[in-house]
Amino acid sequence: MVEPEDVPRVLLDAARLMREGEIVLFGSAALCFWLPQAPRTRDIDLWCEPAERGQAVEALMGELSWYHDRHGAYVEVWGPETFAAPTDWRSRARLFTEEEVPGVRLVVPHPHDILLAKVERWEPADQDHARRILAAFPLDAARLLDLDANMPYRGGRITDPRRVAAYQVHLEELLRMVESAPPAAGEG
Repeated sequence: MVEPEDVPRVLLDAARLMREGEIVLFGSAALCFWLPQAPRTRDIDLWCEPAERGQAVEALMGELSWYHDRHGAYVEVWGPETFAAPTDWRSRARLFTEEEVPGVRLVVPHPHDILLAKVERWEPADQDHARRILAAFPLDAARLLDLDANMPYRGGRITDPRRVAAYQVHLEELLRMVESAPPAAGEG
């Protein structure tokens, strides 16, 4: 398992390998840049542009690589279609570069976007992450539905009926979670 405090180092190591381009860190590991009590994670999900450089990152830092053996952490490099978040997620993301590798732009989506991307799967770990996200970044039902309107399940990018149905069922569970959450400080 990867501890939250180790994620920035792993991300920097991936950026060193890339030298130029963009890395988007998504999934549970991205929460370490936003949450005071971020969860541990099995791996670090990212996608790289250009994709060819991402292939090199996964070859050297992927599961069962020398990097995994030495550091106890590994990356999984995916394509952008894997991050099923609201279409405008980049407008809320944190963007930064590291002084050591100024040619690589690092992008970390906002926790609400990470949360929505987890809804289709909605395993117990995803539900735990949802509670952590909502504790640090409260969300009301109206805002949740605004974000939902921009999801790829709504815009026709994801059309598989099983995936759409799973997303809808789990979204209703998330909506109940949001509605039952105590009001944020300064509300109600």
